[in-house]
Amino acid sequence: MLDVLLDTVLDSVRILPFLFLTYLFMEALEHHTGSKLSRKIQSAGKWGPVWGGLLGVIPQCGFSAAASSLFAGRVITVGTLVTIYLSTSDEMLPIFISEAVAPATIIKILAAKVCIAIISGFLAELVYVNVFKKKEKD
Repeated sequence: MLDVLLDTVLDSVRILPFLFLTYLFMEALEHHTGSKLSRKIQSAGKWGPVWGGLLGVIPQCGFSAAASSLFAGRVITVGTLVTIYLSTSDEMLPIFISEAVAPATIIKILAAKVCIAIISGFLAELVYVNVFKKKEKD
């Protein structure tokens, strides 16, 4: 039992500097680009799911929360909201970086997430507009 605890502490001490630097970088990125991304999403219109997927993949802790507020205020569509939720990768990137995952693998996974998110966002938009909005009118 003591061996397990010792290994846990040693692994935590080794990974902590990498996680700290990764989160420091992400916070700096969020501070630098946060308001620009929100403005771009707000002005995206029917292309919101595309922009939501592309911009949502950039690590930002508050981007999903900001998107929720924009949706609640009817600034963005349901498809854009779904896309942002699916493409956001905040916790994934630090874990991959700390585990020394190959950059090519990370890029492939992020690209797959963006594609899946965009398709899902347009599908959500299609279902919402053609099913739920029609029921409201009837």
